[in-house]
Amino acid sequence: MQVQKHARIANIRKLSRYFLFLTVLTMVIIAIGGIGFPIFLMTVSSGDLTVTEYLARAAIMDDGYFSLLKEGLSLQLKVVAGLAWVVWSAVIGLVLVHINQLLTCFHEGEIFNKKAIFHARRAFNINLIVVASMVGVDFLSILLSHIYPSNGNTGDVGHFIARIFDHLTWIGFFLLLLWSLEIGVDLNEEAELTI
Repeated sequence: MQVQKHARIANIRKLSRYFLFLTVLTMVIIAIGGIGFPIFLMTVSSGDLTVTEYLARAAIMDDGYFSLLKEGLSLQLKVVAGLAWVVWSAVIGLVLVHINQLLTCFHEGEIFNKKAIFHARRAFNINLIVVASMVGVDFLSILLSHIYPSNGNTGDVGHFIARIFDHLTWIGFFLLLLWSLEIGVDLNEEAELTI
């Protein structure tokens, strides 16, 4: 039996239609946020909180990076945060484009083919870069919180390590899914050759 003609393909096609809608909606939200957040940053009250101080203090805050927006932000911090947000939004948008293309393959019933593998691999690789950059920013934040302690407080290293394990778990899960798709392509090609 050809793997591509399995009975569950109809269910995958139906479910992927809903996920296609969700990815398009998410892309629209990311695009609006990518444009809107830098504009919002320019309306935040001005102050003297620099990038270094912001990262050092964000590591000790319970709600992370956004609670410090109430304090006055320097122009340098506003520009760096706005540019970082635009780049992050563009990269996440690119990941969503590849996921959307992968789901389009699924919706067309072409699950185990090279085009689906290309989009899955590209989304995984870009997501891997995003996760690595997030871990890097978290590490820099923890490091700066120990160099410039705020009110005697420093960042929680245990929380940082737990976040790394969380990221590694998700990366491992998605890597297994990618490998499963690649094995499915190999099995499908072998099934076609035996017939």
